[in-house]
Amino acid sequence: MKFQGGIIAWIILLLLSGIGGVVLQASFQHQPRQAALHKTMAALALAQQALLAYANQPLGSTPCDMNCPRPGDLPCPDRNNDGDAESSCSNTARVGRLPWKTLGLGDIRDGSGERLWYAVAERYKNNPRKSPLNSDTPGSWIVRSAEGVSWDATQGNAVVAVIIAPMQPLVREDGWAQQRDIASSDLAKHYLDVSELGDNANAVENADDGFVQASASAHFNDVVWPVTATTMHRHMQQQVLAELKRALRCTLNSCVSFPLAAAVADSSCLGAGTLSRGQCLPATSGLGRLPLDAGAHWPLAVQHILDGDARHHWFQQNGWRELVFYQPGSLRATLVVAGEKLPLQMRTTETEKSSLAAYLEASTLQKLQIPDVNALAVPSNDSLER
Repeated sequence: MKFQGGIIAWIILLLLSGIGGVVLQASFQHQPRQAALHKTMAALALAQQALLAYANQPLGSTPCDMNCPRPGDLPCPDRNNDGDAESSCSNTARVGRLPWKTLGLGDIRDGSGERLWYAVAERYKNNPRKSPLNSDTPGSWIVRSAEGVSWDATQGNAVVAVIIAPMQPLVREDGWAQQRDIASSDLAKHYLDVSELGDNANAVENADDGFVQASASAHFNDVVWPVTATTMHRHMQQQVLAELKRALRCTLNSCVSFPLAAAVADSSCLGAGTLSRGQCLPATSGLGRLPLDAGAHWPLAVQHILDGDARHHWFQQNGWRELVFYQPGSLRATLVVAGEKLPLQMRTTETEKSSLAAYLEASTLQKLQIPDVNALAVPSNDSLER
């Protein structure tokens, strides 16, 4: 009661001051907009969470010859507004609505009651897959912001997916009056807006005229949420670690020893092709790459994830062996998955790839008690498990 009395007294004071009517009107008009925006941001955050969960589905050890599921996979958009992802998405079909049924969500909507829109990057779509896909694979959608913040493919920080809340229909800056009915339900121009920075209804992948963020106005009210490559890569690293830990775990009564690591300078460990006997050999008790262990010293008998055959497993198909570092021990092994390439880290030539500093930061190497004067003294983006 004291609280209610305080509010009433505050309103009376505002009315007596002569400005209370204006303030109250603005306040009550502002509340619905804030509530709509709150619902919108919650829907966008939930959509990103669902996409990341989809991209991190358990992969198991079942052999797969072609188009194999892999860490980082994202569904194609829903192109006919039925909630289901399309079975494949070509160059012209990577923009549509968020496939909420495929993602296991309810029929989530923005604060205006509209379904969310969605775009997926070519290298991250789940059909047809384009390999390799790993933590060095950049995003390909550019998002420009009127506030000066942007995600730019030419700078290596583009996004892997874009989620858009279309909000209420309006007259676009180009004069197009949005109509939202069954006849227009699949035409992006009736839902997505245009600003001086670009047209969300006609965004082009891997080009300057991608998606745009801008302040709400009479002609623009899209709320654009980029799913960054960095965010996706962190989740991919954790999934690769989890899959490798399962592959290395010893379940036998009498466990055999872990094989030696392959030397970092062994160029036969690089790439995404099938490894043959005599390549990527065990060579060092220190930190190296996961070897092709022809002697079958791995604790488990069947090791599809480690056997080096790109014809039937995502690990080799997508070049993850190049990004994973391994140090054997008597009772346990240490695994490190390198994060995405940072500025000043070069991973193009075989010589560059033979350096630990091209993949791991100084703090990671310090944990492993490996000094390297060439390692970057910056916050690490590597993932380490023992």
